[in-house]
Amino acid sequence: MIPLLSAVAVLLIAPWSTASVSFERVMALKPTEGVFAYARISPSGRYLAYASEMPTSDGKGITQTETIISLPDKRVIFAAPGIDGYFSNDNERLIFLSFTGSPEGNNVAIRNMRTGTITHDVAPMVLGDYFSWAVRDGKHLILTIASVFYYLDGDRGVMPYGEVKDCPGIGKGERPLISKDGRRITTFVKGNVVVRNLTDCNDVLDTGLQGAKADFSWNGRYVAFHVAKADHIGSQIVIVDTKDKTVRTLTGLAGNSVFPSWTEDGRLCFRYDGKDFSGFMMASNVLSLPARPLKAPTPSLPDSLSWSALFPDTPQPHRTNLVMVWSDWSPHSPMALSALQQLDADVRARGLDVGVMTAVPEGSRRADIDRILRAHAIRLPEIGLRPDRLHLTGALNQIPTELLFRDGVLIAQHLGPQSYEDVSRWLTRNLAADSQR
Repeated sequence: MIPLLSAVAVLLIAPWSTASVSFERVMALKPTEGVFAYARISPSGRYLAYASEMPTSDGKGITQTETIISLPDKRVIFAAPGIDGYFSNDNERLIFLSFTGSPEGNNVAIRNMRTGTITHDVAPMVLGDYFSWAVRDGKHLILTIASVFYYLDGDRGVMPYGEVKDCPGIGKGERPLISKDGRRITTFVKGNVVVRNLTDCNDVLDTGLQGAKADFSWNGRYVAFHVAKADHIGSQIVIVDTKDKTVRTLTGLAGNSVFPSWTEDGRLCFRYDGKDFSGFMMASNVLSLPARPLKAPTPSLPDSLSWSALFPDTPQPHRTNLVMVWSDWSPHSPMALSALQQLDADVRARGLDVGVMTAVPEGSRRADIDRILRAHAIRLPEIGLRPDRLHLTGALNQIPTELLFRDGVLIAQHLGPQSYEDVSRWLTRNLAADSQR
């Protein structure tokens, strides 16, 4: 008999799925509730931390609230403005980006799960967010999105910080997550998920797969992340065995499955959005799925990419064109959109032949997209992006993603949001470099 945790799960498992894999709906989202980026399950599987996105009372904005749920009784045990929660290996603490509690504004904070005490200003904000937590040589270590890491003394970051080593052929990579023992990281290199060491250039594995944040299992052998489905509509979860160089696919779910994270006993918790259910699910016995060899890696992002290849349905409007690919789930999108609109006004005022526009991946919830545009008075033109071209943009790794074209050829790509000052410098720097080629 298939060990299912709910009758509904029977409908979610494809006929060929192994009998030992089961799915459980662990928490439903409210009808108007969104989730920023990844959520994280605690090592014990008891607590779920996620950044809840809800419309403001006037319907013109969105709030982001770092929320911790006790799953056995579906009880909210913590909620405060913030994002990017990640649990310590021992279930005792949660690090997150807090929007309150510091004179400086946004700050790195740690919540003690037993006492509820919050320590603010744990480390300088400039070192980055999107945290992951490890214990290396008996010391607690935090890695950030900026490929920067620091140890903790109690609830305080120890300086000076360290940086991921720059390696031949792959550089540092971008936007990493760390293994539980602090030895290995997953990162993005030319669009692919790459597994490598934190402090040296040995033992590099290019999975050949373009996906999102890749979370390590507790023994460090497996990494799980989501990739686009074969029809490019929605995502599904894959599990890469870094020892045997194989991959398993968690199929059988009709909707969109994203951002898995491991419990200590080997289950995967992930966000699911479909017509049948919207919320968080748990998959058990995932390693019983059939494994197949990884294909020989090739860069997911070609060295040369033309406008016509990426946006075949849209004539190139200017000699220079900047496109930002974004979606509703990233709380950084409104800031990046506002910065881009300010840049658009600037280049128009200067009479420059530069087009500034946006693109939204198919599958994004249009009502949420329109709400964000209205709330922030964004009037930038939007161009179509075919599902089968999304992987070429790099947006499967990170949203928002900025693409810069000159004379119909992609000359620069940037993963993540940029302020007006940052995107202005990025534009100027890359146009200058292109003119010297």
